Amino acid sequence: MLRRLLLAALFSSLVALAAPLPWDKPPEQWSEADVFRILRDSPWSPAKFSLEADYRQRRIEPQSGAITDASSQAPGEVVRGIAVSRGHPLPAVTVLWWSSRTIRLAESKLLAARAGAVGKEKIDTAESPDYVLAVEGDEPLRILRGAQGDLHDSVFLELENGGSLDFTSVNYVDQTDAETLRSEFHFPRLVNGVPAIDADSERVIFHCRANAKKELPGRSNSLSFRVEFSPRTMRAQTRPDL
Repeated sequence: MLRRLLLAALFSSLVALAAPLPWDKPPEQWSEADVFRILRDSPWSPAKFSLEADYRQRRIEPQSGAITDASSQAPGEVVRGIAVSRGHPLPAVTVLWWSSRTIRLAESKLLAARAGAVGKEKIDTAESPDYVLAVEGDEPLRILRGAQGDLHDSVFLELENGGSLDFTSVNYVDQTDAETLRSEFHFPRLVNGVPAIDADSERVIFHCRANAKKELPGRSNSLSFRVEFSPRTMRAQTRPDL
């Protein structure tokens, strides 16, 4: 009996491994489970993110102009607007690589299904002019929209080559017909005529830190996390999709 159970488990595992990943199938073949996986556990929506205990802020050296990572505070010093509050847990965060066509297709299908219009969803297939990363959630939106200081100092992409990429704009999506409230950070696709992100790079890290300028009692008033993406795995039907 035990041997049969082991064989059955092995067979099930092999079948699961042989099944195509949702993003390797044409969108019209996505099931509801495929859509949820794309939006919550895929190369464009990592299920794991890391809290950052200490804050390291990029600084521009006045003489050389070089960008360096330096501690934002001296030992024992408290910096207003930077220290992460420990009085309340940090809000749950989901980060999506929103400029990906795969993510936008999945979002459109989810909204259409909930509206009872399966097969009639409006799908935006045009390539986004920017790289867009969306931080979902009403609490993150509140904190980011009313953040202390300049978000350019604490929200950026860390590239594999050691450089960083600043966002050019941020949009706050709070329409009632949106699946979730979100903050969309736009990053340039080209820098000096060269692709800002290598589609074959192993990793790109999204750093996000903020403290709400107006703190609300009993609410989370800080964000402090990093999410790692792997551009080389962000491919839909073998094509790069950033």
